Amino acid sequence: MAAPACPRSEASRDAILRAAVAEFSEQGPAGARMDAIARAAGVNKALLHYYFGTKEGLHGAVLDAIFGPVRDRALALLQAPESAGQRLLHYFLTHFDRLALGDTARLMAYEMMRAREGQPSNLPRLARTLFTPVHQALRQVFREGLDAGELRPGDPEQVFRAVLGMNVFYFISAPVYGEITGEDLRDPASVARQRGHMLGVAATLLFADSRRGDAAARTLLARFPRSSLSAQGSRP
Repeated sequence: MAAPACPRSEASRDAILRAAVAEFSEQGPAGARMDAIARAAGVNKALLHYYFGTKEGLHGAVLDAIFGPVRDRALALLQAPESAGQRLLHYFLTHFDRLALGDTARLMAYEMMRAREGQPSNLPRLARTLFTPVHQALRQVFREGLDAGELRPGDPEQVFRAVLGMNVFYFISAPVYGEITGEDLRDPASVARQRGHMLGVAATLLFADSRRGDAAARTLLARFPRSSLSAQGSRP
């Protein structure tokens, strides 16, 4: 394909990715429209094909643009000069804050539905290149905490699933709970309460000394009283 008249520029590519994140997270891969993305980005539709080839290519680039930084931030956090328990609590808090932003959860939900329905999916690639390195780092930090006597002996997978699953369930169940109880779980005050509750539960599951766990959770919440991701956002 011949290159369009519009010159290549990082600014145009970034604008396309930002618009594509919004379109794919709101409409899903099947419903997303390339012409809508082009309009939102303020570029010619031909430029989308020039940079990304097909809609599927653009969708894959969106997932990389969102989840690549998630991986990099998580790995840096898990290598920070803090105790193992503090690093794990910080990771769980970041996971909660990431879900609260919305784009990440919606994009992953669409991708998991595609995989479950037997459609072509980026999930195997994402798991291999992005999620597996973080999971391995989590297990290594947990082992460090056990060796130091800081963490409660147990199966790390059960702990990870319990806390991360609690985070995911809070947000995906929000519409149902709203119908049942009338409470808006996406309201900032409700999110803040759940954020503190989650960290307290995680500290109880993790730390051999409950007082040390409570203190670590309080210290982390004092450092990040609002989203730990607010400075960087979720979009490219």
